[in-house]
Amino acid sequence: MKHRILIIDDEAALLGTMRQILEKQGYDILTAQSGIEAMGILKREIDTLSLVLTDLLMPGGFDGIDLLEAVHELDSDIPVIMITAYGNVETAVKAMQKGAFNFLTKPVNYKVLIQQIEKAAETLSLREENKRLRREIESLQEGRYRMVHASEKMRRLLESAAEIARTDDTVLITGESGTGKELVARSILGESPRATRPFVAFNAAAVHPNLIESELFGFKKGAFTGADRNSPGYVGAAEGGTLFIDEIGEMPLALQPKLLRFMQEREYMPVGASTPVRSDVRVIAATNKDLEKEIVKERFRQDLYYRLSRFTLRVPPLRERREDIPPLVRFFVERFSAQYKKTVRYPDEPTLTRLIERDWPGNIRELEHAVARWVLTAGERPEPVESARPDGAIPESIYSFRLGDKNMKEIEKEVIQATLRFTGGNKAKTAQLLDISERTIYRKMTGDEEL
Repeated sequence: MKHRILIIDDEAALLGTMRQILEKQGYDILTAQSGIEAMGILKREIDTLSLVLTDLLMPGGFDGIDLLEAVHELDSDIPVIMITAYGNVETAVKAMQKGAFNFLTKPVNYKVLIQQIEKAAETLSLREENKRLRREIESLQEGRYRMVHASEKMRRLLESAAEIARTDDTVLITGESGTGKELVARSILGESPRATRPFVAFNAAAVHPNLIESELFGFKKGAFTGADRNSPGYVGAAEGGTLFIDEIGEMPLALQPKLLRFMQEREYMPVGASTPVRSDVRVIAATNKDLEKEIVKERFRQDLYYRLSRFTLRVPPLRERREDIPPLVRFFVERFSAQYKKTVRYPDEPTLTRLIERDWPGNIRELEHAVARWVLTAGERPEPVESARPDGAIPESIYSFRLGDKNMKEIEKEVIQATLRFTGGNKAKTAQLLDISERTIYRKMTGDEEL
């Protein structure tokens, strides 16, 4: 990239010399002999500039400090190097406090000047790269957490979520696995006054019951073997923001009173602590269980349920909103095509019709993984699985598993087995495709729910 520099100095001879020297170094140079002239160039060319090099004292009542402030108002990332024949500590400090990249004195040492310009250009390049990466991350996050839908049910749900977001109360989100409960939680966050504050997700089903309290509420150094430092826990990490507790139906019964106290009193006790910690955290919880039935079975506290369910949102399964399937398929095809760097066509009408007609017991997560597998294999052969079809359609077996008389654990195991076959036994890739941990794969395959 060829950097463009604007040089401002009222001495024509010095301006010409600097221009000649810097052009030999490969820079594209613009010049101005007054602050007024420089302002006109800045307004026209600010998007093309990499650096501004300006004299401090100039005639016309518009000096280098004024130009420095003007540049930073237009683009705060553009470095400004100040040059003056009246170098003193007071002036240098003032320029640096205003955000100057550096301060040089006349007569100009051109070797030092070139070094400073190179450093400024390098700093600008790093800032531009950081901005580019931030834009990419924001774009990916926006896509990852985007609620793709076309159905009236989801429209009404999101409208309700937006209204609830304006409050600061606890929300309970219910729905089958894979329906997008965390996405609904994030949509609440996006509309709430806490939108710019932390969002911390805690999955109660992914942590051993004996560790949930210390993971959730944190612990003090020496509280137990291995506690060699203080830990704020998930609650502490969410301070000022939102804590999303997924699978709250898996919360151990003995811990539920502590969770209730935290929600009611806005304080909690880290493991090993002697005094409670005040907290400003909004709780959004989600579950795929029927908590009222869990209360009857004495596995969930009624008072906690009442505290959680002040506002309740039910996310409908995919089979109740089939009109969402086409836009979801298109979204996933585009996302995974970019992720896997493959060019694949959008499914044809017969294939799309079959997708719409399926019940998708795993809901959006199952659909997402099916499209991911299809995109992964489509670049290697027209048919994404073992056998070709005369019409070029995707064999149905890649999309779902027949339920029959199987329970959920058996279905989950079958899904994991099929994905392991697909990845050639690669557990890391399987975990990535299924959006679960390798530990969860082991636990589901061995049936050891206590690991």
